[in-house]
Amino acid sequence: KLINNKKNMGSLYSRAIGGKIANGNYFIFFDSDDIILKEGILKVYNHIIKHNLDIVQFLFIHQKNNTICTSKRYKYKNVIKQPLLSNIFYYDKSGVENNAALWDKLIKKQVVLKSLKFIGKKFIREKIVIENDVILLFSILKIAESYQFIESFGYFYFGTNKDSISNFNKEPKTINEIFHSILLNINFLYEKTNKTFLDKYFCVFKMKQFFQRYKNYFKYGNQQYNFMKKLFNTLFDSKYITNKDKLYLIKLYMTIFNIDGSTRE
Repeated sequence: KLINNKKNMGSLYSRAIGGKIANGNYFIFFDSDDIILKEGILKVYNHIIKHNLDIVQFLFIHQKNNTICTSKRYKYKNVIKQPLLSNIFYYDKSGVENNAALWDKLIKKQVVLKSLKFIGKKFIREKIVIENDVILLFSILKIAESYQFIESFGYFYFGTNKDSISNFNKEPKTINEIFHSILLNINFLYEKTNKTFLDKYFCVFKMKQFFQRYKNYFKYGNQQYNFMKKLFNTLFDSKYITNKDKLYLIKLYMTIFNIDGSTRE
């Protein structure tokens, strides 16, 4: 079914609309310029039904700059259940986050619908133009009760989309949308994570990742300055963040708010 929004609302809103009218019992989210591998997905589908799982993750092929590679094989081959499930995608022992995409996972419909309810209308109606898988996947991992990875290639991901929003980084309007989307992600994570050390550390972890990845955008974000400063102060005051990470946040804070060489009060 083709659904046309009256205006561009972003992928999270569109996924919520699609989720409400979908008739199937399982969801897979994929980008319009990618390919689903039929035989691999059938194997994944049969597996999730046979074992009555909430999420099954599978392998994918990735093409970027005329180079083709395959996704890494995860160590989580056994069925993982809560409370460990909501933590396995945060980061591994080396501090590297596991794949936070939605398109390499088959997910039970009821889990997706409960996750959208968990997110709430406040965030769903916000237009998120970049890093738009984080909020939904984080919520799905909070709601789901069982997960397994299987070695079946089900997806072909093309990383050469010339229409990607990140390719228009010199347009002020687009830069502001990117900046706003990053802050929405961080704000969501801080509001929705439980008051545990691991959850709050994940919020800092994502902040670090976002700011490293998009550091060149922040000099354009004056409209969001007060909101970001408030967010930093909230994290500084949190008892769930270690002193080591507070020191990192202070360095990050100084870098962002003095990015042009001047001091802003």
